[in-house]
Amino acid sequence: MINKYTEVTRNSWGSRIMSSFVGVLFGIILFLGSFFLVWWNEGNSIRTENDLKKGNKDIISVKSDTPLPANENKLVHLSGKVETADTLIDDEFGIATNAIALSRKVLIYQWVESTTERTEKELGGSEKVITEYNYTKKWVYEPTNSSGFKIEEGHLNKCDFPYRDTITMAQNVKVGSFDLTAPLLQQIDKFEDYIIDSNLYNKTFTISSNTIYLGSGKINDDPEIGDMKILFQVAYAPEMVSIIAQQLKGTLSPYIGENGTKIVKLAYGTVSADNMIKLALKENSSQTWILRGLGLVLCIIGLILILKPISVIMDVLPILGSIANFGAGILSVILGLILILTTISIAWLFYRPILSISLFAVIVPLFIYLYKKGKKKAQ
Repeated sequence: MINKYTEVTRNSWGSRIMSSFVGVLFGIILFLGSFFLVWWNEGNSIRTENDLKKGNKDIISVKSDTPLPANENKLVHLSGKVETADTLIDDEFGIATNAIALSRKVLIYQWVESTTERTEKELGGSEKVITEYNYTKKWVYEPTNSSGFKIEEGHLNKCDFPYRDTITMAQNVKVGSFDLTAPLLQQIDKFEDYIIDSNLYNKTFTISSNTIYLGSGKINDDPEIGDMKILFQVAYAPEMVSIIAQQLKGTLSPYIGENGTKIVKLAYGTVSADNMIKLALKENSSQTWILRGLGLVLCIIGLILILKPISVIMDVLPILGSIANFGAGILSVILGLILILTTISIAWLFYRPILSISLFAVIVPLFIYLYKKGKKKAQ
């Protein structure tokens, strides 16, 4: 059985040039899309921040025992114990437990194909592509279709499985007299292993802790392709939670701010409204920086693809192509930083004109002062 295979192919200079020009179109899409993402991100960040800050001013702290009519449709904060009488059932395996969520994860022992690729430039602009295919047996969460393998012989996977991942959620969950809606239930995410009672099953299954084993019976020592592990986890009702949400007909539901921000937060333990809003603002800031970084990466990749034909054309002499490719990479990073930072600055000027003008009023004179001071020292 061959578990490792190396394939060598060649791309001509002409085909590489054609491919690079096709890449330019994709690069333009990424380049333009990066500005749209960054612009939208700045506006969304500010809208979310404004809604959260306004919500912090308007929020009403209530007790969990009785929904007062005066608070209907308003943003409220409360703390209390989570309770549910629901029994969650996995019919296929006869598991039943009182909890917020019951999760079933299925792992399958499969052949997995991994590839590594490297290229070597050749005189005249052509390129040698060396691709290595490796085949290993692994536990995976999804069946792997072996019909697409480079070497299918000896690596056949069985893909017809009777069981799939499931998650069952409680439908009737309360904090005091308030019913919790799905957006809040989904934030109860502290799962722990569900220990299976092996006495409930016959010898069809092999059971260990929270896992049912199906297949060859040699799963612990030498599993066979097609063997399965079925793991169960459960999220029990936490002792105490704090919630910010809209009081709506006896439920705690998402509150929509003036700018469209959905405010519905759950925290474990007793947490003040002010601290919950601070945490939400911190999460908003983190998301803003992540999307800024993503926008920058998309812009740089787009520029690299747009400039790619230059280095490919110069690859007629590999050393020239390498120099051009390195230069294009440096230029793309510099241009990307300048363009994305400029976009963020303009977005701030658009969305926060007063703050932006105030910052410019401080920064510009400071820059001029430092420039003149440095020039004076130089003289």
